[in-house]
Amino acid sequence: MLGSHRLAFRIARREAWRYKGRSALSITLLGLPLLGVAIGASAFDTIQLSEEETAEQYLGSNDAYIELALPGVPIEQQNWNSRWIVYDVPVGTDGDAERPVADSEILAALPEGSTMVPYSLGTEGTALPVRTSDGLAHVQGYGYDLGAGQYEDAGLEYLEGSAPGGGEAVINEAAADLLGIGVGDELVVDDASVPDALKVTGIVEMPWNLNEPFVIADSIPSTATGWLLDTPETLTEEQARTLNELGVTVWGGSLLHLPPGPGYMETSNAVDEAQLMIYGLIVVAVVMEVVLLAGPAFAISARRRTREFALMSANGATPGQIRNTVLAGGLLFGLVAAALSLAIGIGLVAAGLPWLEQLFGHRSAGLRVMPALQASLVAAAVVTGLLAALTAAISASRVNVIAALTGRTSRNRGTKRWMVLGVAVAGAGVAAGAGGVVLWSLPLMAAAIILTQLGLVVSTPALLAGAAKLSRRLPVSPRMAMREAGRNRGSAASAIAAVIGVVAAGMAFSMIATAEEVRQAQDQERILPEGTMTLMVGKVADDEPIDWEAALAEAEGHLESRFDGVELTPVTEYSGWGGCGAVAEGPDQDVSCSWGAVRPEENRCSYWDADRSTEAADEAAIEAARDDPRCDELLAESWNYVEEISGSTDPAVVAAFTDLEGAELDRAVSVLEEGGVLVADEWAVTDAGTVRLQQQISIWNADGSGSTEPQEAYLELPAMAVERGQLGLDQMFLGPGAAEAMGMAPSPSRQHFLVSTSTEPESADLEALEAVFFQTIADGEAYASVEVADYDDPFIAYVVMAVTGLCALIAFGATAVSTGLIVAEQRRDMTVLGAVGAAPGLRKRFAMWQSVVIAVFGTALGTLAGFVGFALIRETMNRPLQTSYPFQTLYGWELPWASFAIILLAVPLVAALGALVFTKAKLPSERRVA
Repeated sequence: MLGSHRLAFRIARREAWRYKGRSALSITLLGLPLLGVAIGASAFDTIQLSEEETAEQYLGSNDAYIELALPGVPIEQQNWNSRWIVYDVPVGTDGDAERPVADSEILAALPEGSTMVPYSLGTEGTALPVRTSDGLAHVQGYGYDLGAGQYEDAGLEYLEGSAPGGGEAVINEAAADLLGIGVGDELVVDDASVPDALKVTGIVEMPWNLNEPFVIADSIPSTATGWLLDTPETLTEEQARTLNELGVTVWGGSLLHLPPGPGYMETSNAVDEAQLMIYGLIVVAVVMEVVLLAGPAFAISARRRTREFALMSANGATPGQIRNTVLAGGLLFGLVAAALSLAIGIGLVAAGLPWLEQLFGHRSAGLRVMPALQASLVAAAVVTGLLAALTAAISASRVNVIAALTGRTSRNRGTKRWMVLGVAVAGAGVAAGAGGVVLWSLPLMAAAIILTQLGLVVSTPALLAGAAKLSRRLPVSPRMAMREAGRNRGSAASAIAAVIGVVAAGMAFSMIATAEEVRQAQDQERILPEGTMTLMVGKVADDEPIDWEAALAEAEGHLESRFDGVELTPVTEYSGWGGCGAVAEGPDQDVSCSWGAVRPEENRCSYWDADRSTEAADEAAIEAARDDPRCDELLAESWNYVEEISGSTDPAVVAAFTDLEGAELDRAVSVLEEGGVLVADEWAVTDAGTVRLQQQISIWNADGSGSTEPQEAYLELPAMAVERGQLGLDQMFLGPGAAEAMGMAPSPSRQHFLVSTSTEPESADLEALEAVFFQTIADGEAYASVEVADYDDPFIAYVVMAVTGLCALIAFGATAVSTGLIVAEQRRDMTVLGAVGAAPGLRKRFAMWQSVVIAVFGTALGTLAGFVGFALIRETMNRPLQTSYPFQTLYGWELPWASFAIILLAVPLVAALGALVFTKAKLPSERRVA
């Protein structure tokens, strides 16, 4: 047996070396997806930091970062392995009994010689307006005295220059690029708390903050959230718990091993299970992509070697030995593809490491390759290589010796049963997917992806045969290509299968990225349409009178200096400050009121009235809420606090806030004029066309703390529902009569306007206006700001385009390689065409239309298969988002139309142009065609 396998492998090696071009194409088809996985695995392992590496990057050689959580109140810290600290207040401890805790008291609880300096782990510095050549930009300012060595111990590195002294500052590269300055230049700050000009003495870098522009100077007011702590000896658990007694949380490298407390849960089982399902489905999609991508090369190669296999069979080779010969080729190509993919992928990550670190905003711990996954990649390459060669091996072992040796290789006829079988297999895949979702079964979901793609592949020959019959009215070149695809549908179907595998995986991932983009946009507060410009004019001193007309005229003049055709439309902001009649309890307290819509009893979500006394009962209530259309309340809305609510009866303003038009807009304006409100919750509107509002009163203390309590005060007003997601998190828009009934009055300190202009606002214009408006106007009585509504997240959009571009590139490569293999197989037919007088241009157009046929069928069927994969992965991502109520925003069915255009239109077009350019018009003459 071993001798037989050695012989098969030797034949495969010699065959690969004999036909180097074809072997290179096969290895390329097999290795492209593996290359993507190798790059992704290496990049992920490289940029991902462990708990120890994260602590070292933030703290360096310092012992810990400490932060006052509840000053003077003993706490029980629940976790020690993350900078995001969870803590509880012990039973019997008054959590409101806070008191000042001085730095000296913290140091007194630590060994002698301990030191601490102000430090912030995030980007919570002082927002500083800084002059640029275009106007004004903002950077984060940190009031650190860099003479203390603890900052350099924490990883602060000087890329240029030296530490600042009095009246000096250092900036990072992001700030230098934003402001266009360097060492020796002056930093001009428009902030009264900071000197007007700071000389830049150095360019620095914090390894965990590469992209956020910042400036460090001891003259900047410190807003540090905590301290870097350095002790003479390693910080111990006992010392950390002593700090907890002072209300101080501790995160240090020496404490990462401590077990979490009973009140800390890192992740839920639902999330872990869903992640496992997602990873499993992604692996299945990638494996199917590789198998279908590499399969055509082996199938076409086996067809070209039909005579060779017939000779082997005639000389005594068994079908099993012939199968082993083809499978040995799959094994060889799989190993070579894996080796090349690993080498190239790791090399690309190493070369692109600076760009990768810049993208994620922090330094890595060095190049890493995730060896366990890379070893799995080699195994997957071997398995997929064998699977890709399996169909060709079985076909080769069943070769008709007489027909092959006489040159009359039979061609399979496409029959209706192949179409029926393909539809049945694809239908079974859809059914398996539905069952997998209901039963939450990974094997069924994986079977759905596999069966759906296989069903489309099995149906392809019958579809080609049907398309060939319909091509009689086409011009000569496309008609020949369609008929050749129908006649030689075995090779054409294999080539189309390669494109199906690529497009199915790529389109599924593109749809996932698009759904994530839309989900993030839905979580954003959307008040006005994209691109809407607004102007706000406010009082500098709340208790001083102001000439509003003069302030507005000056602000409008600045706008007209940058834009043409400026028109301002006032928008009233109704404020609850003053308490709507409520009175504060203490002399140093302020009171405000807000109103929220209360759903009628029949429109309440079933979750609120269900039994939730036990965990099982709560899960049952959540399960019921999933099927209840009334249970559409979102988690983002439940966190909302409304300070001011917009209102107007101007149709232009109402249309801007609601996107209504025509009769619906007229109705909305009528409701507002009658003293009603617009609400973004259709379930809050009664059958009588009213809404019931409940009042909430907030009491604010001088230190900014406060409490909000619902009141037994209700109000019923005329109402109209608008589309969900409009009106921002306020979910209400008021008419003047409604505001008066609610006890809310126009804001006394600010006025808002919609700005319409015939000039498209540019970033330079906005920066210049910000620089002007930052200065007080109307003789120092007022200030102003201008904003343009922007809800786009370019990062997700770039991810969608990157995934689509990679998919299109691989699909184009698969089309080109498969077409090349088919053209090589049809060399004899092309020679015959030349012999009967076909012009060289006809043969080029023939090859071009063959590429178009493969690309069109492959991208169309692959897109259908991609829908199935996306539907299953979407369900696995949505499941953990529904484990509590109110639900988080779910992934929807938004489609990446740009990706569709690139895949369905651009790929066939580029494939056609490539075939037209690179196909040889003239072939060398042959002495014998047959």
